[in-house]
Amino acid sequence: MSRKRQLIQLWQQFIPLSLSDVSMALGDPLTTTTLAHLPDARNNIAAVGVAKAIAIFCESPIIMLLHASNALAPTQASRRALWQFTLITSGGMSLLLALTTIPAIFAIVGEGWLGVAPSLSGTIRSTLTIVILWPLAIGWRRYFQGLLIHSGESNAVAMAGIIRLLVVGGILAGGFALRANGAVVAGMSLVWGVIAEAVVVTFLARRLGATKLPELVSTPELPKDLAGVWKFYAPLGGTMILGWGARAALVGIVARANDGSIALAAWPAAWGLVIVVANSTRMVQQMIIRNRQLLPDRVLIIFAITVGLVCSLILLSVSGTPLSQDAIGWFVGNDPELIARVRPVLLLCAVMPLLVSLQNALQGFLVSEGRTWGVNQAAGVGAVVMLGAAYVGTQLGQNGAIAAALGMMLGVTMEIGYLFYSWRSIRVSRTGAND
Repeated sequence: MSRKRQLIQLWQQFIPLSLSDVSMALGDPLTTTTLAHLPDARNNIAAVGVAKAIAIFCESPIIMLLHASNALAPTQASRRALWQFTLITSGGMSLLLALTTIPAIFAIVGEGWLGVAPSLSGTIRSTLTIVILWPLAIGWRRYFQGLLIHSGESNAVAMAGIIRLLVVGGILAGGFALRANGAVVAGMSLVWGVIAEAVVVTFLARRLGATKLPELVSTPELPKDLAGVWKFYAPLGGTMILGWGARAALVGIVARANDGSIALAAWPAAWGLVIVVANSTRMVQQMIIRNRQLLPDRVLIIFAITVGLVCSLILLSVSGTPLSQDAIGWFVGNDPELIARVRPVLLLCAVMPLLVSLQNALQGFLVSEGRTWGVNQAAGVGAVVMLGAAYVGTQLGQNGAIAAALGMMLGVTMEIGYLFYSWRSIRVSRTGAND
């Protein structure tokens, strides 16, 4: 098969999966736009941004369940063990999130560690209370998404993502029409959107046969029990804890910048738009895990770079045109100062989709080799660099949103460098062994 035909097939598999991530990411700008047109917009945008940072940190250990489900789907023993692991860890993370809503604990986490103003504490805790079931629903959903991807049913994953977006949009529209409390509306849309997606993806997985146990009972390469799954998954879960924990800590750095009050609103608003495009590249990792034994590595790398370049050009064209200022104004409301802080971040982050595509591609190569500790170590390097760069930026007087953006890009770049080094080491050692 020609390389061109191989790339076309990869795009055909990738687009529905990417649509799922885009539909998920669109929830952020839709939420911000709704909040911007409801009372007390700036405070609610900031409060929801902080609440989501805490919630995602609690969710972070189970983010890689999708990757594990895809990788461990070939055998019966691995599937059963991973399902047990999914229920235990996802339920545990929801319990952890519930603990953060206790006033005494939130005083330590929110006001102490993150430096949140006491005036925002009540709104943030109310939002967190609403989304307590979010981690459990996320973990459940990701397990069945992985089975669908392994079975080649990427269209079903996209369909479930679209339904989630419709639920989110419906709740936000209803809240806007009723002029309801913005933070409450945001929390309801967040949790009910993912619950709806979890229900749909479970139904489709069963209907399409993705849950049917494979003929292969077990293999030496894949874990057979709960302890084995933990050993396989621990580095992946740790990777997300490092990454999302660092992003939660980044909120604390932004809050302590010279322009902390406006930066707390500008950063999540700008990053929400960046993620809509950058997240569309994340499924590159699933494509590599699924196709690693079917296609040459060179073709997979070319595919990842192509996806990243296309998405970076989209973000650049959206943020760099003369009409972008009017579009941003519609997005964040009639707040000239907020508009002025958001647009430079978008321009600065135009390269982020390419970086995210390369990051996920290299992670996919390592996961497919079972080298999950390399993924974890790279995330640690990226987190340290990101927080260090952002902190230095704010200490030098840079505005909080720009410092966060620079830190984020530098951190991801260093992570990519470490991932490439790890992947290259595997290739060299394999070549030496063959010699």
